[in-house]
Amino acid sequence: MRSMQIINWGEALELREMKTPTPSGSEVLIRVEACGVCHSDLHIRSGFFDLGNGERFPIKERGVSTPFTLGHEPVGTVVATGNTSERALIGKSFVIYPWISCDQCEPCLNGYPQICDFPRIIGTRVNGAYSDYILVPDKRYLVDYTGIDKHLACTLACSGLTTFSALKKIKPELLGNQESILIIGAGGLGLTAICLLKSMSSVNIIVSDVSEERRQAAKELGADYCIDPTSDRIKEQIESFGNEPGTKGVAATLDLVGMSDTMKFSLSVLRKGGHHVHVGLFGGAHSISLPPIAFRMLKVSGSYVGSLKEFNELICLVKNGVKLPIPIIQRPLEEASIALDELESGKVVGRIVLIP
Repeated sequence: MRSMQIINWGEALELREMKTPTPSGSEVLIRVEACGVCHSDLHIRSGFFDLGNGERFPIKERGVSTPFTLGHEPVGTVVATGNTSERALIGKSFVIYPWISCDQCEPCLNGYPQICDFPRIIGTRVNGAYSDYILVPDKRYLVDYTGIDKHLACTLACSGLTTFSALKKIKPELLGNQESILIIGAGGLGLTAICLLKSMSSVNIIVSDVSEERRQAAKELGADYCIDPTSDRIKEQIESFGNEPGTKGVAATLDLVGMSDTMKFSLSVLRKGGHHVHVGLFGGAHSISLPPIAFRMLKVSGSYVGSLKEFNELICLVKNGVKLPIPIIQRPLEEASIALDELESGKVVGRIVLIP
């Protein structure tokens, strides 16, 4: 099989011929038909996460070594199974839940398999789907996506699930029709968040992004207001947008970028009792004034992808009519490095999907 692999951290991926794996036990072999290109792939390719203050978390400390195959948003068809009793799956297509867990540790038992203490995540801990084939450890990670375009379905495994889970963490009373929510970042995550919010609530949606092209895409998908965070009097602008009478600021913020400047911006525009949900992994560190967190009763929480239960909920929503008209750019597998470079440039509107 062909795989686009990291050979040296921080360098271009290389196309390599590898032996196609044979499934055993509960394993299922999938022929990959599409795989999303995610911002997380950029961090892994670089070999580290930026923790701020000059500190880095090396990817190798996760137990990951090169050569390594990226790709954690796969859609594909079952071509072989380890158990003969599961052969009825052969020929059927699925989107894969990649956040494979041990099911035994405390986070798993508490319903958070995505932060498992002993993860085997496809494309971040074990070889992923920038390839012709992948092994999935068990059929329960295969999710039927009948009625959903496969190029959209694969993106739901990360960007879709990430935004869905993050939005569910915001109390419904903060998403009323006289409230406003600020989405920071109008990339693939941000555009997905707009569509999901439109289906989940009647809240006013404000989107912040430095790119005029991405702001326009957000507007076309239903954002009520789109703003440039570098413009003057930005805070006053936000406070004037469709808020409940007598309130100043937004009820909730969804930071899909995750850098010091975006967190500072987010906390500055929250109203009293507001909720900041931190999602983005751009990196860095941020120093904040602590007393306002208490006397304004602000809530700050992190959100990382989502559970298998939430993934099935999301797929059901899309099957039942929630529209996600996200722009999708298709690239052949061999152009994986070009796709990553395009994503890193910040000029991509929507999502890039690799086709083996």
